Amino acid sequence: MNDMGDAIHQAAVAIRQARGVFVLTGAGVSAESGVPTFRDAGGFWKKIDPYKVATPEAFAEDPKFVWEWYDARRTQLAAVQPNPSHFAIARLEKQKELFFLLTQNVDDLHEQAGSTKLAHIHGKIWEVRCTREGTVREDKRAPLPILPPRCENCGALERPNVVWFGEMIDGNAAALAESFLSQTPIDVVIVIGTEASFGYIMDWSTRKRGSGGALIEVNAGTTGLTPYADIHLCGKAGELLPQIIPTIAEG
Repeated sequence: MNDMGDAIHQAAVAIRQARGVFVLTGAGVSAESGVPTFRDAGGFWKKIDPYKVATPEAFAEDPKFVWEWYDARRTQLAAVQPNPSHFAIARLEKQKELFFLLTQNVDDLHEQAGSTKLAHIHGKIWEVRCTREGTVREDKRAPLPILPPRCENCGALERPNVVWFGEMIDGNAAALAESFLSQTPIDVVIVIGTEASFGYIMDWSTRKRGSGGALIEVNAGTTGLTPYADIHLCGKAGELLPQIIPTIAEG
């Protein structure tokens, strides 16, 4: 068995024996479905200044321009499908009673694959929020018929229900993650497709290492998290995770 084979086997054994599993996913997972990342070559922020479309100030200055950008993203997302990594994570949820998935992705590809025990730390692109009342509704029309959309109740502008630069992360999602990490016997944390560039992502990823939990990283390259990983699987999540999950099920 080669080094990668050894690592896959070790990861499979660790997950199979785990009582609780915490999974954290980033843009690299959706990228394998054809969704551009943000910072990589060809990513969103290589093509447009994020402060022109992803800040409260940008929205206040030109809501139509911001919505045109998000409407294009929504239309693009409507055409993509979950990939094998999404389905593998959903299968893992069914195998573990103590399981929680925290995703940084604003798409719904995890839900499409069957995941139910999850939260979106950076919001959901298929939801819109009234800028006056704060009410949130789902709207999966793509493209939207009118830009910018307005609240049916009060007539105020609606915005994408995502976290922009300068805003706080989703408090409910953060609370769910904290509750799971603090109250659940977690033996394995799996971090997939993220650079872990935010401090809170690094914190949640490494929280259980000091108490004996194994940290498994699945990424196409090395990241700031790699030195802390007990097992690093380098490659595409859609190729690696299906090798781990069937091993767990059959083992």
